[in-house]
Amino acid sequence: MEFIQNISEKDYSEFVKNHSTSHFLKSYEWGKVSKTRGFSTYYVGVKDEGKLIATALLLQKHLPLGFSYFYIPRGYTLDYSNKELLKFFTLKISKFTKEKGSLFFKIDPDIKLHTIDKDAKAIPGEENNYELVKFFKEIGFKHKKLNLYFEGMQPRFTFRVNIQDEMDVIRKRYSKSVNRWIKTANKYNIKTFIGTKKDVKEFVRLMKMTEKRQGFYSHDYEFYPKLYDIFSKNNNVSVMMAQINIKETLKVLEEEINNCDDEIKKQKLIDRKNLYQSLGKESNEQIVSAYINIHYGNKSWYLYGANDMNFKDTFANYKLFDFQIEHSQKLGLEIFDEFGTVGDSNTKKSVAGLHEFKKKFGGEYTEFIGEFDYVTNRFMYFIFTKLMPLYRKPLLALRHLKVKMQKTK
Repeated sequence: MEFIQNISEKDYSEFVKNHSTSHFLKSYEWGKVSKTRGFSTYYVGVKDEGKLIATALLLQKHLPLGFSYFYIPRGYTLDYSNKELLKFFTLKISKFTKEKGSLFFKIDPDIKLHTIDKDAKAIPGEENNYELVKFFKEIGFKHKKLNLYFEGMQPRFTFRVNIQDEMDVIRKRYSKSVNRWIKTANKYNIKTFIGTKKDVKEFVRLMKMTEKRQGFYSHDYEFYPKLYDIFSKNNNVSVMMAQINIKETLKVLEEEINNCDDEIKKQKLIDRKNLYQSLGKESNEQIVSAYINIHYGNKSWYLYGANDMNFKDTFANYKLFDFQIEHSQKLGLEIFDEFGTVGDSNTKKSVAGLHEFKKKFGGEYTEFIGEFDYVTNRFMYFIFTKLMPLYRKPLLALRHLKVKMQKTK
């Protein structure tokens, strides 16, 4: 076996896209996106008798004093049952990264830890990968704490929808409320469509609203058009839009008001009508929900979503979520990944709403095996892991301050 330090884009992409463990975070394109965010990127692999049998995207984060750490998003692309290859690749990456001043490198494989029920409890006798976790430890990896929320580099839990069936079968797995709300969106004539590069600015507008409302900060807003440009070259990205025609919606509301005998409900309809009239003074047709999907290998990911909650009673976001699943199914893909939820189904935290929203679309509740660190500089790794939280705290505070300042504008 031979360790390869610089695989060509063509060879790398052909191998990763067609592998059973393919993931957009392993893609050559994600390496390009990461470069725009300050990472140095390396595409390494292993060849056996001239044939590529393993790859990894290495993202190098530079630290003070010439140190760095490496992140390998969603782990290696290889046959994880091949222990000889797994050990060989790990040792070669350890040497490669150590020569570049690394303290450690991190992997978080897109591999199920075990099959779980609706409460995230392991189901005895079902699929598990405990032996793989054990082997990672045997070859030198440190298994990090299994988090329940979004503390890691990537979500450790998600919902995955099997989209190999026809859409009427897929929709039967939705909750009754979702199908009811999609009908409501249809009643209000919500239009869904796939946008173009120019529509990314509408996504950004809605993302700003979402961040102000929820008090979080995700990316600099220049990030989204860069992401689109890079992934659109191979048609691996879709901007999904939901649009309301306010005049048409007002007609439906007027009819509902005239036919309503419940005075409390009637007043709510009148209030909504007045709100929509005020919001429609500048533009009759408005984008009220927007999502960004990445398609890669046999999967599609719901990566980012943003909504104008002034129009929440139209349930445009539910229709758009269904539309993106249907779009992914029409592309001939097999899995639609909702890209992140929590491992505590009974949480009272703010993310509870996100979990409830996503689980209603009938996906398999999935738990990944977590993060593993391979230490290449023990002393500095200790310093880094103890001091880094103190370093990150003011950065997070600055982010929250930025969001608060945006709220006041």
